[in-house]
Amino acid sequence: MNKRFFPFVILFLTIYLTLTYLICFPPNDQLVYKEQTNGNENDVKSSFSNPSTCSDPNGVVSNEERYMTYLPHSGFHNQRNSLENAVFLSWVLNRTLIMPPILFSKKKYIPHRPFDVLYNMLNGNLTNDIALCEIKGVEDQACKFTQLDWEELLNFEFIKKHIRYVHRNDTNFDVKELYSYLNITNPETQVYTLAEETRYDFQFYDDENTTQVSNDNFKFLVNLCSLQKRKDKLIHFGSVYHLLRFNLKNEDNIEFINSVRENMIINHPVLLNVGEKISEQLGGKGAYIGVHLRLGDNGLDRKFGEKAEENVDQIIKELLNELPTTPLDEDDVYLAKDLFPVEAITIDAKKCLRSIAAEQRHVPIIYLASDKPRKDQRLRKFFREFPCVFMLSSNFTKYLDALSKLKNPRDGALLFQYFVPFIDGIVAARGGKFIGTPESTFSDYVYRLHHRWVGS
Repeated sequence: MNKRFFPFVILFLTIYLTLTYLICFPPNDQLVYKEQTNGNENDVKSSFSNPSTCSDPNGVVSNEERYMTYLPHSGFHNQRNSLENAVFLSWVLNRTLIMPPILFSKKKYIPHRPFDVLYNMLNGNLTNDIALCEIKGVEDQACKFTQLDWEELLNFEFIKKHIRYVHRNDTNFDVKELYSYLNITNPETQVYTLAEETRYDFQFYDDENTTQVSNDNFKFLVNLCSLQKRKDKLIHFGSVYHLLRFNLKNEDNIEFINSVRENMIINHPVLLNVGEKISEQLGGKGAYIGVHLRLGDNGLDRKFGEKAEENVDQIIKELLNELPTTPLDEDDVYLAKDLFPVEAITIDAKKCLRSIAAEQRHVPIIYLASDKPRKDQRLRKFFREFPCVFMLSSNFTKYLDALSKLKNPRDGALLFQYFVPFIDGIVAARGGKFIGTPESTFSDYVYRLHHRWVGS
């Protein structure tokens, strides 16, 4: 070999081996976080202008990527509300959102706590859960814990058009891994933490004339404009949960947060297919009334347990106001919007209508979603009043077989036990009318699905 080319050969081999190593063994941050490419040239452009809550000409001008993240907690719908709020913050602050996964657990959940306590609970409890699942195997019944990326369950088209995000994949929420990914070497100067000392310290506002919180749950106002101007590489929120977390006056901001919530819709094909099949057994979309009764108990769910009988009575009263004045023929079905014959009513609803006395056929077909089974004593008066009430656990369990083999792409965990409640919500939402339990985040979300799919 000509000696003149020897250095070039060495350089080529060095580059080749380096690239090969990086492909096969990527750096730790690439193993922990998955980058999300948001759209392409053919995507529809955002209908929202760039957020401009700040008019200060000396605002932040930087080519460096800036980030934000938050801490998840509580049940699914509280986590969903937190994500919706975080998407808005990401948009208005023009920061890449480091998105925590959905935390699913059948044994326990991480409660809403102040920042430091919440971080310790996430790290400690999840580490224990992960260790148990590693021992038992993710498909074992003892492993009742998994973390699912939000995109696996919800429609992300709107989010992809408006913000940048990456998935947070350090499963035990180790802040050191977070800092390593972001190449943060001095957190004191590179990280701004909004650490709540109580459950609800901060309410965020966008108008300089706002001088007080709009809800007594909150103690302090935080100006979105001041956050937008910050140069820190990472803004780390604790909990961002609460439907009234924002005190907004800017019309663009109000429209955007409303659009985020309206577009946070389930789009998992298996869940939608199962829900549609069950709905068809009740006469199809719009041919029955969906009801959600959260009964709770006297333990952790005391708020709903104490009001259970009151909520049952209120929903019965509201349903009775929906009844027509004349009985139906046996081939007719009650529809929330109107009454008219259905030629091809499916077997479950048809059997029920034919089995009851003619004078009762003016009552609606009802699909009841509840956290308690049919035998719960607090539901007795409900079933006495309405003879054709269907529940997932009593009437449609055979349709759930389609969920039995669904696995989490993250870790291979079976999703059946976590996905069943979504079927309840999907079927209830497809009714011609939906009546939910006051203050229930589950009911609030089913109202949203109902409005999207049925439109009333």
